Amino acid sequence: MNNAGMVTKINGTAFMQFEKRVLATQMPYSMLEAMFEVDQEVQRKIDPNRRIEIREFILKSLENKQMFYFSPFIFSARNGIIAAHDGFEFEPGSKLYILDGQHRQSAISSAIGYLKSLKEGSEELGQYEKAIELQNQINMLKSYPVSMQIYLDLEQHEERQLFTDINTERKEAHIGLVMQYDYRDQYTELTRQVAESLVKEMEIEQKRSRLTNQNSAITSLSIMRKCLIALFEGILAVKSGDPYFRGCKQNEVPDISRAFFLAWKKLFPRNMSDRNKYVTGLSGIQIALAYTVFILIRQYSISHKEAIRMLASLKKHCSWKHHDPLFAHMYNPATGKIAHHSSTTAIQNTALAFIKKIKGEGND
Repeated sequence: MNNAGMVTKINGTAFMQFEKRVLATQMPYSMLEAMFEVDQEVQRKIDPNRRIEIREFILKSLENKQMFYFSPFIFSARNGIIAAHDGFEFEPGSKLYILDGQHRQSAISSAIGYLKSLKEGSEELGQYEKAIELQNQINMLKSYPVSMQIYLDLEQHEERQLFTDINTERKEAHIGLVMQYDYRDQYTELTRQVAESLVKEMEIEQKRSRLTNQNSAITSLSIMRKCLIALFEGILAVKSGDPYFRGCKQNEVPDISRAFFLAWKKLFPRNMSDRNKYVTGLSGIQIALAYTVFILIRQYSISHKEAIRMLASLKKHCSWKHHDPLFAHMYNPATGKIAHHSSTTAIQNTALAFIKKIKGEGND
């Protein structure tokens, strides 16, 4: 892509999709930033938490000197791009209107702004080597190659329909694949390490994130990761940033993690993966147990392993069946099963019910 006077030349490949002309191209982020706008009548508002999550992913990748990949952004040109004999021309005064990629774009922009503020601070402190390193990261983001699909002649109502369809049918990268192949997240790496050490102890689903009643695995990699975050940090929502292993040394973390999952074998019934009969194979119950350990550590100022051992008393007070009184806050008499067990509120309430039993409060 290059400039010729007031006309911007665009190289790419045109094709037809859904009877609409589309241009597939690529350009550096710094060039794209000056060319696009957000139409509020088409787009939704930015979710700040989603932007922060993506920005942290970008910054972590830069820090680790790893490449990060985004799927193609989707734009509408509104007839602002015309075919020329040597490619395409972006007409002066025209804009590209983003249909998919708004949060990724905003996260890149936010990351650049964040790095600029760090660079200024480093310069003011005389940390010039650090400032140079930060400028290199800024340059990398500005030159980041953004792959794009540009619809050339959509009407605004068609843009709204396309935006709705994209976000209705969207499926992010399968969490099972992320858990298997992402080496940038320490909790993901820890989960794989622990799961590998337990391969002879219990069946763990390696690919799927959601387990059906027909699945014989007791848990999955993605559920285990959530358990570990609840266990060490008490976080039940999305975790971003580096781990903070409370109350233990980092070299103790794998052994503590393994001890937590091995405790299930003594605590749960023999057929613990039978989700029709027992709740033990459900993600909300497993995460609630991990959160219970976190609470016990804080309330009693004890070690992780001591808190894990305290879970054993639940075996005397809980049948682990759906209709057990411990799960009354989630039980649906019409279906004979618990429901909505994985919401943050449900997990917190389940953990509190566990704590009362462990303390002896609420015993019959």
